[in-house]
Amino acid sequence: MTPMMSRAVTRFEAKLRNEDGSEARQARVVVRRIRAQLGLANDRFDPDWVWLLRRELRWVEQAIGDVADADALVCWVRRQELDDRDEKARTDLVAELLRERSRAHRRLVALLDSARWERMVRDLARPFQPPADVAKTVRREWRSLKVVVSSAGEIPGDQDLHRLAMRVDRVRHGAELSKDGAKWAEALGELRDAIDALQEASLAQGWLRHAAGTPTVSWDLLSGQLLERARCAESAWWREWGRRWERARAKELRAWLKA
Repeated sequence: MTPMMSRAVTRFEAKLRNEDGSEARQARVVVRRIRAQLGLANDRFDPDWVWLLRRELRWVEQAIGDVADADALVCWVRRQELDDRDEKARTDLVAELLRERSRAHRRLVALLDSARWERMVRDLARPFQPPADVAKTVRREWRSLKVVVSSAGEIPGDQDLHRLAMRVDRVRHGAELSKDGAKWAEALGELRDAIDALQEASLAQGWLRHAAGTPTVSWDLLSGQLLERARCAESAWWREWGRRWERARAKELRAWLKA
């Protein structure tokens, strides 16, 4: 028996309510999967219902993402090798990030306590039905992804990254609907990880620019150092993105689309 879609989102709820929120990153992937796969199954569900549910899932994804992004920033700042003289400034930076993370977590808990969340869970209390022709649907999404990649240019901006992420999700989670697409979905998952890393590097740069504008001198100096490292990390991940894109577009991984 096919499980209800609501089970996929509610099984993380208790852990998301905990202050540590250790499951935030994985919960975000689950929400992305449901949202992407619903977008592929317009022929199996009412299109208006799909549109509304995908909008609500986007709302949930953003709230979980605020917690997951703050966690990623804290981890990134903590693992940087610094001079001992910068440790006090790092401690202050991490403390400020943790305060932001705590605010994001309170917003997430408020979401989970809302009538809007309960209504969304009720609406998802039905089995997922994949598109009638999975290969044809994924083939269409793959063509769309290639167009987005081609139009992104040499130095894509944040909006370009968002479009890339959305299109990769649709192809990746569409491929998961076929047993023949498992290896391709894995390669696309690695591509999505590279996009996440690029988005985190961009987020770090934005946050550090804000931190550098504070009146605390030690923050200013440390933020400048970390900002340069975030730029270097972003450049490295763009090179890695190119390698992962070449792997993901290998013909043998998507041969099943033409079967």
